[in-house]
Amino acid sequence: MNTYFKVIDDLQEAAIAEPFVNKVTQGDITEIDLNRSNIYPLCHLQVQNASINANTITVDVGVILMDLVDISKEENTSELRGNNNEIDVLNTQLAVAGRLHAVLERKSDYRHSYQLDTPFTCEFFTERFENNLAGVAASFTVTMPNTMTSC
Repeated sequence: MNTYFKVIDDLQEAAIAEPFVNKVTQGDITEIDLNRSNIYPLCHLQVQNASINANTITVDVGVILMDLVDISKEENTSELRGNNNEIDVLNTQLAVAGRLHAVLERKSDYRHSYQLDTPFTCEFFTERFENNLAGVAASFTVTMPNTMTSC
């Protein structure tokens, strides 16, 4: 039953290799000190649900990719972009999600111990947290073998 660890380890390894990720965390997002500015950009992993069948276990996984939005002190010159880098943060974190998907898909085909079942479904956020964070919340489903005996 080590496949659960392989999925989490593969995600962590791929995320920390990204130049736009400083820290990878896992578990309850409320237990992370989001007020520490030195942890951003941050990748947070959450295993949300699992469905157990006779031969397989299907797990819903969420990945929250976020960074601080910097507000410029210069005068606003663009109505589209405003005076911050919010669009840049969203673009960068979407690209990170795309690379995580590609790495996980490649590793799932190589190891054959789990299978990425769905594409990453990404939701942009700009006001989810209190401290001026923006990013992408990606969700997907992984199926792994159920290796527990039925004794």
